[in-house]
Amino acid sequence: MNIDRNNFVTDEALLNREHALRSSTFAKRNAFTSDNARRHFNEGFVRRHYMLQSSRLFLCQHCNPSRKEPLSPYEATDCAIHVNAYYLNLRGALDNLAWVLQYEWQLLAGVREDGGRSRLRCNLFDQRFLTALKSQYAALASMLDEHGSWARDFAELRDPAAHRVPIYVPPSVITSQEQMDKFRIIEAQADVAPSERGGRTLSEIYREAQAVADFMPVMVLSTPQGLVIRPISEQVRSDHDRYLTIARAIVDTL
Repeated sequence: MNIDRNNFVTDEALLNREHALRSSTFAKRNAFTSDNARRHFNEGFVRRHYMLQSSRLFLCQHCNPSRKEPLSPYEATDCAIHVNAYYLNLRGALDNLAWVLQYEWQLLAGVREDGGRSRLRCNLFDQRFLTALKSQYAALASMLDEHGSWARDFAELRDPAAHRVPIYVPPSVITSQEQMDKFRIIEAQADVAPSERGGRTLSEIYREAQAVADFMPVMVLSTPQGLVIRPISEQVRSDHDRYLTIARAIVDTL
């Protein structure tokens, strides 16, 4: 997924936009003729908005590029939980908004969330959905169409979290041969008999090995073509910026 570093957005700016979006949802929480639209808005989108913010802030704190020390195994696991949850909920929030529009405006005839495979058409970036939306709200449809490339790239992060090998956050990253040599020497001590470890537990040995490497705030994707590494901070900021732009446009149009 391409990250536009020329449009870098700060965490403070994201926080302000999150609050502004949440404030705008209050005025719309009962402004629906469809009970199902209201359900997807209040019980789906709004709740996911808080989950997204929580995961973003957690990752911002624990995966800050200024951090020096490696993550503990438990911190790394918590970061992996949050980064996977972030991308699952990002897709979920966008899907909730698509269903809000579908139920409230009846864009696609006969499409219901319990209606079999036809429900797959209820996707903000599906051309059938966009064509139906364009007939009523051309500006909103055009804005969504402009984000189509991002939505396709975004699936590279959402799909692993949901269907394949989950996104991994390493406690630290080896960046030199010297570190690799030290890491292997320490790690090999985990294979000796307990009586030869000097009273150290396996956890202590692995923590010592991880401490040899450098902390780097990255996420690792396992693909059939090999490992893909992406920076957590820049990736999440960029994707959250897109999410807030899309969500705000939809909420304002409702």
